[in-house]
Amino acid sequence: MFIKCISDGLVQSNVYIVGGNGEGIIIDCGCPVDNILKTIKANDLTAKHVILTHGHFDHFYYINALRNQTDVTVHIHEQDADYLSDPLLNGLALFSMDGVYKFSPADNLLKNGDILKSGGLKFQILHTPGHTKGGICIYVENCVFTGDTLFKSSIGRTDFPGGSMNSIEKSIKEKLYTLPENTVVYPGHGKSTTIGFEKKNNPYVRV
Repeated sequence: MFIKCISDGLVQSNVYIVGGNGEGIIIDCGCPVDNILKTIKANDLTAKHVILTHGHFDHFYYINALRNQTDVTVHIHEQDADYLSDPLLNGLALFSMDGVYKFSPADNLLKNGDILKSGGLKFQILHTPGHTKGGICIYVENCVFTGDTLFKSSIGRTDFPGGSMNSIEKSIKEKLYTLPENTVVYPGHGKSTTIGFEKKNNPYVRV
């Protein structure tokens, strides 16, 4: 399995390219499309899917541009589907940015337990509400992509619309801390970590 983190996204968001057998899954789309396509091409991959971990603009802002240049299927959890068209929910109303404010609906709405298959890999969807109602993490092999649910020694904010401290604590304890401790965590911002490290050291959600 090939994993590449592009860390120059909006608000320092991470975009991940996960590849296998010549196919690539893009996790979040918050950096310029040229950077994504360059990584895809350099590693002889064909982009098949984009999975959005949640509906905040810094994780999907370039999705229209990517759709214009590739034939990808865009996935988001059903409870965050409206974020793509609502600047109050996705956060764009809070920022004075020039450019796109209207985004096409996702092609597929996800639910907890869904599995997407691509490149010989199985991407399991874990519904982890708390940062948003439809926030998800994506578990594949020995890795979990946590969006803005879990960071290294931190967790996602819960003061935006749809956020809940109780929900994010429950999500982390029941959906993430139950994964094997050597599972590598790839967050939506910042550096990677492991489930074992977070269980022992994260000051916000303790076992």
